[in-house]
Amino acid sequence: MSIAVMASKKIHLFRQLAVEAGSPGDYYINPSEKLMSRTSEWSAVEHEDCIEITFNKDGFKDTNVYLRGYINKTIFDCENKMDEFNLIVNTDLLDHKGVKMEVKDGVQKWYIPKFRGDENKKKN
Repeated sequence: MSIAVMASKKIHLFRQLAVEAGSPGDYYINPSEKLMSRTSEWSAVEHEDCIEITFNKDGFKDTNVYLRGYINKTIFDCENKMDEFNLIVNTDLLDHKGVKMEVKDGVQKWYIPKFRGDENKKKN
């Protein structure tokens, strides 16, 4: 298998990176442009079993951040241009209903579980 083919099979943390790699459907989260305008106030980290998203509460004290899920890859052909602070979750890869939240010392963390391979097969 060539390196180019291997790179396109990678699941990216953000949709924008997946689009740049030529595989727009292979991403975990799609942040809105408005959320991306405050990148210094939040971060996302991929773990083996989940995506961890951390927000500095002071950076978002004037607004809410929403989590949206789209089923059956309906978001793959469009951009997240909603006029709010939100993340669209690829529900083919992440369990947006199983999100755990934690708030401590001005920091809010979201843990969005990944579907294991067998769970993803049952879903489709």
